[in-house]
Parts: sequence; structure tokens; C-alpha cells
Amino acid sequence: MDVVASRQGNWVNVSVYHSHLLCLVPQHGAGKKHERRIALEPWQADLVSAYPWVFLRGLVMTDGCSFINRTGPYEYLSYDFSNYSEDIAQMFTSACDQVGVRYRITNQREGRLWDVRINRRESVALMKRHVGLKS
Repeated sequence: MDVVASRQGNWVNVSVYHSHLLCLVPQHGAGKKHERRIALEPWQADLVSAYPWVFLRGLVMTDGCSFINRTGPYEYLSYDFSNYSEDIAQMFTSACDQVGVRYRITNQREGRLWDVRINRRESVALMKRHVGLKS
């Protein structure tokens, strides 16, 4: 196994190389993630259940955003999560269900993109407190 870490400013980039890495994290298999099944291993599901906010934060920071929604005279903070993988979108919504965040799936562009919107005041407040804003 080869582990390489480099520190740059306030973040650390860690690279791990091993021929059996796919045994540990099978989601990172060959092909496009939206064309194959994505499932959490039992140990991963246990971590997501124990730390759903950490999971949601990671998903928002990689495939989501926080933004100001402008509707007529109103402006309010919203969150959006989009992914081509139905499995990943379901993981996101399941974690939202676990922590009491209300969402709606707004559309599936061309039947491929799963777009999850969070814009109810109480849910946005929870997301802002536990996930933060994406900069």
C-alpha cells in the first residue's frame, strides 16, 4: 500500500493506492457512476446513520450548492443537490429524512438528472447550522 499526503495551506490531500482498494470501497468501480449500482457497504451505512450531517455536508460540497432564491419580491436561502445517479440521490434524501430535512425532487432533466431542492425555512435553518454554506 502506498499513502501520499501533502499539506497546502489549511487542507491536506491524501492519495491511497492499493490493488484491493475496491474491496473496501466498491462504489469506485469501473464505468460511469450513474450507469451502475451504487450501494453502501454495511460499515459505510452504519457511519452514515451515526453521522448523517457529515454525509450530507460532503454531498452538498461535492454535488450541491447553497444559493439565494429570488422569487418576485422575495429572497431566501435554498440548497440544491443534483446527481445523475438515482442511488446517490436516494442516499441524499434518506439522510435528509433521518435528520428531519424536508425536500422535494424538482425535476429529472431528460430523465437522467436527479435534482433535490431544500427551501423550507425550518429545513434550510437545519442545513445552514449543520452543513454550512458552500463557498
